[in-house]
Amino acid sequence: MSPHWIRPWRLTPMPRLRLACFPHAGGSASFFRHWSDHLPADIDLIALQYPGREERFNQTPATRLADLADGAADALREFADTPLVLFGHSLGAALAYETALRLESAGVALRHLFVSAHPAPHRQRGGALHRGDEAALLADIQRQGGASELLEDAKLRALFLPILRADYQVIETYQRVPPIALDCSLDVLLGERDEEVSRAEAHAWEDASRQPVALRRFPGGHFYLTEMRDAVIEHLLHRLAHPSHRSREIAR
Repeated sequence: MSPHWIRPWRLTPMPRLRLACFPHAGGSASFFRHWSDHLPADIDLIALQYPGREERFNQTPATRLADLADGAADALREFADTPLVLFGHSLGAALAYETALRLESAGVALRHLFVSAHPAPHRQRGGALHRGDEAALLADIQRQGGASELLEDAKLRALFLPILRADYQVIETYQRVPPIALDCSLDVLLGERDEEVSRAEAHAWEDASRQPVALRRFPGGHFYLTEMRDAVIEHLLHRLAHPSHRSREIAR
């Protein structure tokens, strides 16, 4: 297992839980760096670092979600001595789900899976932006409210776009039909103005777990997570403390 798969933002001698975070397309483990400042001292924080970014810059980015999930699951098995909670945003949501499948298949009992800002695995929208030109990729990032300021710098753009294109290929070519239901509890988190996930696509996550699935909406769009970080962490902690309580927003 490559040690670079995991960025350990906080590891303690006797944690109660270990939260593993999966970044969005074009994102890196650093996106979750400051979450540890808002978590109780007995919850560890680690983040997945995909090939091609930060300290893994010299590695070729993956273009298949299955390859990312295989690597992530292999790495996380070494951290499963403490109950694991997975959180994934956008592309990271689909990857966290696929990683959860592999971990459960290997006998790892997960505490909870939180998926943010992404359709259910059998309701993926697909797409061909990864085969398009640079302008189309940039326009899509700007439309979603992503790192547009980073892309305004020509040198940074030249470094970043190959990673972004690979990530788009990962998610645009992924689908699991029918989904496999997980044993662990599952929550869906969404921005109220997120155009990337319809109500039906969000509720379809109910097919991906044997447990009741809860849905929580937050103010904002696809990247609501940036401005609503504290509220999101508060929600995670509440759900972990009260897993049987279902949000009033869920529900059929």
